[in-house]
Amino acid sequence: MKTLIEQIDPNTIITLLTHHGAWLLRQQPTCNPADLTAMQKTFEHCSGTVLRQLEMALSSHWPEIPFSHAEFDPEQQIKPEHPAYWICDPIDGAVQFLSGLPLWTLTLCLVLDAKPVLAFVYDPVGNAMYHAQTGKGAFCNGRRMQVGQRDQLSLAVLGTSFPNYPQRPQAEIDEFLHLLAKVIPQVFAQRWMGPSSLSLAQLAEGKLDGYWETGRSLYDWLPGVLIAQEAGAFCTDLKGGVLDWNSDGILFASPAMYPLLSTILLT
Repeated sequence: MKTLIEQIDPNTIITLLTHHGAWLLRQQPTCNPADLTAMQKTFEHCSGTVLRQLEMALSSHWPEIPFSHAEFDPEQQIKPEHPAYWICDPIDGAVQFLSGLPLWTLTLCLVLDAKPVLAFVYDPVGNAMYHAQTGKGAFCNGRRMQVGQRDQLSLAVLGTSFPNYPQRPQAEIDEFLHLLAKVIPQVFAQRWMGPSSLSLAQLAEGKLDGYWETGRSLYDWLPGVLIAQEAGAFCTDLKGGVLDWNSDGILFASPAMYPLLSTILLT
């Protein structure tokens, strides 16, 4: 008898995500809506439509796997919700999407026994489909990916992010700025380019040498986590511990770069 993961055809999911990503791209505003109410209305229509349709489609193929609806409920994200379930973010990088900018994604991740085992990150603007399955590697548009080999901090190009809506507490802002100030003088470039899902996929491609982020955003991180790990990235939380449901912050890097970055970023 096939295991649950063996019953899932990644190509079926890739087709679905490509279709819905193209629809989102057609719906994307050319510039930011006039006020917060208009922004919320646009976001809720686009995100809600895709979430409902993907849930229906995936449930028709694999009815035994439920969908998470905890994207905006951090209290539900502190432990696995089911033995197996889907986590979907139809628009990861909502600010960019609403502003008519690139650098947003459609993400989907299967969590099985508290671990991400199948992940997809689709960049509709760049038409880049990233996906990974535990033990089978990470791919972009069918091309196998591998993290970069740079081993000098002075050449390192890093990604980070600091979602600040709703407004983050001042202590969290101070922590982020403290680490940012430590990193900037020692690396070639520190960039803040869209959501973690896309930056972690770019790390898997070798376009970035590392990625770090403060806070507790595991549901946002999980799709990119698996993709980066399957491409050979090394990862911990920002205390150097194993990345799990209680982790505070993340540090991802190529094996050559991780020891160098850990001397700066681990607290």
